[in-house]
Amino acid sequence: MRRSTSQRRAAIAVLTAAGFVLAALTGVGPVHADHGTFPTSAGIYRIPYSDGMGLIVSGDHHNHGGTVGQGNNRIDMVADAPPATVVAAASGVVMAIVDFHGDSGGNGDGLDVNGGSGQVLFDGVTIHSDAAEHSCQDQIEPDVDGDGVVDPDEDLDGSGTFNRIPNSTVIGLCQDYNNYIWIEHPNGEWSKYTHMDTGTITGAPGNLSVGDTVLVGQALGIESDIGAATGRHLHHEVAVRTDATDDTPFNDGSFRQLDTIPGGGNANPDGSGTVGFFAGGFIQGTNLVPTVCDIPGNLYADNVTSPGNNAFTANPCTNTAPTADAGGPYAVDEGSTVQLDGTGSSDPENAILSFSWSPATRLDDGTIATPTYDALDDTVDEIDLTVSDVGGDVTPALALTDTDTAVVTVLNVAPTVTAVGDSIDEAGTATVSATFTDPGTLDTHTATIDWADGTPAEPVTIGELEAGVDHVYGDNGDFDVVVTVTDDDGGSGDDTAVVSVANLDPTVTLDLSDQVSFPGGDYFVVEAGEPLALAADGTDPGSDDLTFTWGTGEVTTYFNDPADVPDPPLSPLGTFPFAASDAIDTVAPEPGVETVSVVLTDDDGGSDEVDAGAVVTGNADDARSSGWWKHQYAGSGSPHIDADTAAAYLEIVDAVSSVFSEQVAATTAAQAHDVLSPTGDRRARATADLLLAWLQFASGAVSHDASVPLPGGDSVDYLDLMFEAEGVILDASASNAELKEIEHRLARVVHAD
Repeated sequence: MRRSTSQRRAAIAVLTAAGFVLAALTGVGPVHADHGTFPTSAGIYRIPYSDGMGLIVSGDHHNHGGTVGQGNNRIDMVADAPPATVVAAASGVVMAIVDFHGDSGGNGDGLDVNGGSGQVLFDGVTIHSDAAEHSCQDQIEPDVDGDGVVDPDEDLDGSGTFNRIPNSTVIGLCQDYNNYIWIEHPNGEWSKYTHMDTGTITGAPGNLSVGDTVLVGQALGIESDIGAATGRHLHHEVAVRTDATDDTPFNDGSFRQLDTIPGGGNANPDGSGTVGFFAGGFIQGTNLVPTVCDIPGNLYADNVTSPGNNAFTANPCTNTAPTADAGGPYAVDEGSTVQLDGTGSSDPENAILSFSWSPATRLDDGTIATPTYDALDDTVDEIDLTVSDVGGDVTPALALTDTDTAVVTVLNVAPTVTAVGDSIDEAGTATVSATFTDPGTLDTHTATIDWADGTPAEPVTIGELEAGVDHVYGDNGDFDVVVTVTDDDGGSGDDTAVVSVANLDPTVTLDLSDQVSFPGGDYFVVEAGEPLALAADGTDPGSDDLTFTWGTGEVTTYFNDPADVPDPPLSPLGTFPFAASDAIDTVAPEPGVETVSVVLTDDDGGSDEVDAGAVVTGNADDARSSGWWKHQYAGSGSPHIDADTAAAYLEIVDAVSSVFSEQVAATTAAQAHDVLSPTGDRRARATADLLLAWLQFASGAVSHDASVPLPGGDSVDYLDLMFEAEGVILDASASNAELKEIEHRLARVVHAD
């Protein structure tokens, strides 16, 4: 069975033919006789007979086959002393064998691959024997009338020419019964040896099988006359394939299928696994005139007598050294591989080359033509390729060598960085980490982080980088943090990770230390037309500028920068947290209840607001009687105060009291007049006195910190009295005596000082 391509190439230690350029195909040989120009082989061949054997060339490349292009460039030769051993003219791999035809040495198979007994040949013979396969010559269609024209009755096979007549001597054509061996050589040329003695290729002296490696001068078989032969001789030809990728032996005959092949054979090229053999016709490719080492002019040429019969003696070629070609120069990135290619190495005698690369430290196999180099770190390596022409002179001990150097440049590859950012609030701590890959497994690395805040890039260790590095940002924004990893060869890779810092609102507090606590709540207290001092403190967790905007319309900005310039959009390095304070004096010209407020904003739009109540009293000098106050809210006559002022006083009462108007309505003049005109029980009278006491305060006649004299010489603070009075009035269980007592005490407010 024919070996696969991979098996065959392994058997010959990677044939250098894989990339060989056949210069002979374009070269032009010398002019001889009528042959004209012809292509010669790139390889050098010996005469394919055992050493010392004399021979004549009975058909050289001038006249073999007659017309140029119809069998020329093929050689027929006859040894002087049969039985003559045929040897390999060059080293190579056996591609095909047929040696079961004929009956040489009693080895005939007794079979006819094209048929058998009972089939009638053209000449009427019906019984085929092995003897018919010797010196088999097909008859030629006769030119019966001798006019040189192929008449229909003369054209027996309908080809239009006078051809050999199938079934005239054997079933089919004589070439179907050729014994032969095909050999592929390392430089891509093939050679064929035809008409071999039956069984002498697969048996002694060849003992070969398809796929075997043979060395130049190694026995292939015995010269004979099997198949399409005029007598004992060796038909020898050298050629290259038309399709360099087709490993099928070239043949102009068809593939003969058999259940078994006596003496071996080939697998069916269609891949079906059917066994069989190729009929032994001429090569289907481009024939080359073999360049022969040990004859004048290196060619089998008709330069003695016509038709030739040139006399030669077979001997080994004088071995010449091969030429090593290590290929390259090669460039490869670290962490990758590159295939070195020594297939450009060659040998003049077509020897099979062995390969030795040194040093082979980075190679997967330093003994093949195309080893793979593993690039670990940047460097420039020089690797020597030594080729040896194993079998160049038959004896391996006589092998010659040549050395060439391949230069492999390993290029540094920068690390690839993957950085991870963070999301924090301003004044918070961001953690940035990164991982990286570097195909240079021998590299060492350093790292830096540029925090994008104006500070110098921070050197960090690789361990710190992988664990995460902390950094504080004082201002909000998106910061493009760049992580850079540099290898020991200067290659740098970086990645950008975004640290998103969110703004936080500032906080403002109003100084309430001057507020006064009333039953109805806490309020600043000021007389109309007098200044009220207000102060506020503000803080921001970040480094923002702070702006105080008061309800009065006053605005003040405090800059984070000591130079008092506005904060830029990103100010991660400012002072943080940042604090500021502001104060104003505000004046309310009219009595009433006001709301004082302040809004604190940062320069990024965050804000906080706080407000408080302020009571603006009138500026009356004297307390007034109950009748006087009733007249102000009676809605008739001529009151002493205008309606707005009267309403403002009730607004103040509504704010500072927990009785008015939560329990007792007194927001309008009519309601106030009703309260001041009690007609009911003690609680109503006490309530009227309570309203009267509050109005004394609202008008400014009695201060919130006044002292109220009591009978017997004691006194009580005004506010203490007011808290006490509201408590009793709101107490549903208070007795008349308690209410009467409160009524009498409230009546003393007009005397407060």
